[in-house]
Amino acid sequence: MKICIDAGHSIGYNPSPADPTYREGTRMFDLQGFLKPALERYGFEVICTRSRVEDNPSLYTRGTMAKGCDLLLSLHSNAVSNERNDTVDYVRVYYPVSRRGQALAKALSETIASTMSTVQQPQFVVRWNSAGNADYYGVIRYACAVGVCGMILEHSFHTHPRATEWLLSDDNLRRLAEAEAAVVAQYYGMEESEMRYERLGDVKNDAYRPTVEKLLKLGFLRGKGGSGEDTVLDLGEDALRLLVILDRAGVFD
Repeated sequence: MKICIDAGHSIGYNPSPADPTYREGTRMFDLQGFLKPALERYGFEVICTRSRVEDNPSLYTRGTMAKGCDLLLSLHSNAVSNERNDTVDYVRVYYPVSRRGQALAKALSETIASTMSTVQQPQFVVRWNSAGNADYYGVIRYACAVGVCGMILEHSFHTHPRATEWLLSDDNLRRLAEAEAAVVAQYYGMEESEMRYERLGDVKNDAYRPTVEKLLKLGFLRGKGGSGEDTVLDLGEDALRLLVILDRAGVFD
């Protein structure tokens, strides 16, 4: 199975009127960074329309890059005009007017809403173009043109202060990515496999990296050869999580 992730917009795009440190184009790229490995642990092959936060491909390029994939997920946050709004916070998932993937769209909308604890009911909808003969949104329309089910995931509203604050937390984005990956995996019947870190250079997660570097320096981790970023670790996800827990508990001090 192959999935294309499209982090919407580009770096710095769509600042929040509730908190200008939130930028939709930047933060959705950050979410992509958590969602990609979460999906890969279930055995999906994952490609991304933006390999750098500065990238800003056209809608046509984003949609057609998904050719050969089973699904395209375009990551966004919504807005009520350009002003702060303290009431509108619903999650909305757009899916193709062909109704392809309707059950997945419903499951994703409900899971995102549950994870983010939004107040208003989640929505999963289609939107026709003005001619009434195709999808309104280009990224979905172009994905469908190459035979791919495209969806836009609106992760609540960055005009809502609580939702904005929630989306600014890396821990929350990580939880969101894990929840979305689990829904997609269940839909396609995929099972999670443990992520393995062969080399030090593979450990890019900020939650793991400081502990691994500390334990290598202190000699609690010796590796199986190599040096620097090529130090051979051959450790699974569960092992790294356990080391972090022990480190936070002061065991290695």
